[in-house]
Amino acid sequence: MVLNVHGDEAEIFGEDVSDGRIKPLVKMKVSVKDKKLLLDDVNSSERLALTRNVDEQSVDCLNCKVLGINDAAVWKHDPQGPYDVERVLKDQALKDEEALNAELLKMQEQIYEQAKRDEEATKLGPYEGDWVYQRTSKQDPLIIMTIWRKSHIKRWSFRFESMDRIGQEVPGFEVSDVGLKVKVGSESRLYRLSSDKQILTCTNCNRSERWVKADPKKDLSDRHYARQMAGNP
Repeated sequence: MVLNVHGDEAEIFGEDVSDGRIKPLVKMKVSVKDKKLLLDDVNSSERLALTRNVDEQSVDCLNCKVLGINDAAVWKHDPQGPYDVERVLKDQALKDEEALNAELLKMQEQIYEQAKRDEEATKLGPYEGDWVYQRTSKQDPLIIMTIWRKSHIKRWSFRFESMDRIGQEVPGFEVSDVGLKVKVGSESRLYRLSSDKQILTCTNCNRSERWVKADPKKDLSDRHYARQMAGNP
């Protein structure tokens, strides 16, 4: 809490510990009488009386409890003051406005991206299903990719033996005449669908990558079936 005295005006302002925002609390008129600093609240009849401490670096409040402040409170001198409270509040308001504009822009971008995904998802028909990555080494995890127009594309990875989940993601995607592009990390992988629509093959991956479509009548939460689909090289 800061007591800001400048000329014949003063104000008390504080910092909200929850968000660090500066909040003006009381605005007062300043006068001096009998070696006392008198501060009169401009919005009420309350008056604070303060005297200079013997250390000449602080002031003692004689009746601060009228504002809910302990009378024993000592106000230490701040060599950086007095502060331009109006400027501080204007700067704070400007930052609030900038933060709000940034948040609105972020929301607009999210709405646009979601609309774009929804539109692109209408083209997922040929690829719909639950797909299981075909492991090529014993170190490979078990990866399941679901593709549906309603819920778009999702990927889950599990440890093969324990089925403990390693990760989950909702990647970006794009359907074109040449296949299905899926954003995996920093890569954009292009998948081509087999003529019988049972196998997805990555055509631009550094290593062989194939996915087999799961039987829609079976549940991939069945560990035995999921492992069987993924293979155990």
